[in-house]
Amino acid sequence: MKLEDIIHHNIVIKLSTLRTDTELVKQIQTQLSEFNFYPGGSWLDGAYGTKTDEALNDFCKQFPVNYRTSEQFDKLFAEALLNRQSKTIQPPITPPNIPPKNSQQIYQDFLKESSKGNADKPALFYEGIHRSPYKGEIQNYPSYLMRKPDGQNVVSASRIDPTFSPYPFVGQLPKIDSQGLNFLHSDIKEACACVGTFSESGFQVKWLGRNALNNDEFWSGSKIIPLLYLVSEANRKYSRVDIDRCNIRGRDSQGNYKHIPFFNLAQDVISYEQTNASSNALGAMFKRFAPQITLENWLKRMTGNQQLIFRGRYGEAPFMDSPELYDRTNSLLVLSPDSHAPQWESNTISAYDLTRMISMLGWHYYLPQASRLPGAQWHSLECLVRAFGYDSARLMDRGIQQLNLRDKLQSVVILSKLGNGITSIRNRAEAVYVALVHCIDHSRSPNRLVTFSLAMRGAIQLSPRNANQEAIQLDARMATEVTEILKRAMEGRLGSDEYSADPK
Repeated sequence: MKLEDIIHHNIVIKLSTLRTDTELVKQIQTQLSEFNFYPGGSWLDGAYGTKTDEALNDFCKQFPVNYRTSEQFDKLFAEALLNRQSKTIQPPITPPNIPPKNSQQIYQDFLKESSKGNADKPALFYEGIHRSPYKGEIQNYPSYLMRKPDGQNVVSASRIDPTFSPYPFVGQLPKIDSQGLNFLHSDIKEACACVGTFSESGFQVKWLGRNALNNDEFWSGSKIIPLLYLVSEANRKYSRVDIDRCNIRGRDSQGNYKHIPFFNLAQDVISYEQTNASSNALGAMFKRFAPQITLENWLKRMTGNQQLIFRGRYGEAPFMDSPELYDRTNSLLVLSPDSHAPQWESNTISAYDLTRMISMLGWHYYLPQASRLPGAQWHSLECLVRAFGYDSARLMDRGIQQLNLRDKLQSVVILSKLGNGITSIRNRAEAVYVALVHCIDHSRSPNRLVTFSLAMRGAIQLSPRNANQEAIQLDARMATEVTEILKRAMEGRLGSDEYSADPK
């Protein structure tokens, strides 16, 4: 007998009968193997043993009616096993052993650390890369981002359901679950998260948001955009150019001629180490490779958000007003600066825009061509992947530590960018965090691949006003909410219905 016979003839078969049917058992073993419940190869032998029984039991736990308990198997069971009706079955999620700390306890822990900072330099946001346990892994980030679940030893942590869909094509606005981040604290004003997973049909994502399409100031979080534009344009013109072999050359604001590797300047933008110049001056400089309206329109074409404005700088004049991108290996001028003086205005974008852009970088290898940054080649994007690993804000590091996950994770990738400030327009402290996380949880069998991206903006206004206290509290709050998102992602439940409606 075969599963197709059960469906066609609407048969109900008892477990005692099933055990003796070698042909049926082998087909069941094969299907269970495809769902990662059962090993393949020589284990597909048609013999109903302990491993087959355990795998069948795990599979049956996915259904409202537990067929294994009733020991009777019918048409619905056969259809599910053949993947005809249920295309969402994965191995049962066994959450990692995360300590039962609640968010308030975590917030108080972070607040002790944040109290060491001030409005100009929040302690957690400007912790720096030097003590990060992942600093030595940054050179491996590009290779880690090319790894996919093999369906046997590694599977996706997030369970596929009908709300997942293929990553949108360039310029397409995705459907965002506006209630999916309701669990975040009310100090988080705008947020967007995108959860990635793998299915038989390829890479799938789910978008979650809180005011995700509201356009506003996202401070230095938006500095990632000119860097992505530059790589995209450079490879659009010269596909073989490797940005790692390129320099930025030109005269700085003091009239001195500079010729500096692109990576070094990109790293300075992200790390705030000011080895060559300030992050703000470099952020403005990287906007000089195109007229402001050109860069703005490019961003609109990437994300589909037609209401954004992206014509501002970052409080300082450009480090070089007329920079050139030069391939030092091939003696090739790759990109020239805009010949006209910029008309600086404002940067008014959304949490969705930043989530989309950092995910297009980190997930480049998983995306179809129509969803990738136009022109951009992985051999150049690798340079940005490494640069984005040097963010001063180590909020994900802190979250991993709080959740006791350090020894449970391998192949960890954390790409991120901070932004913060005290605004006199809105009279409050604000902070921005943009990130993409990719890692493998090896504490479970099979191992689980976790991957997600996010952007959030938080704000606190005290009465009476106290800028230092606002910044300190917001520093701790941002770290707490990042930890909560990480926790849910590790458990494979970020965006699931049971976890989306518990606002704090």
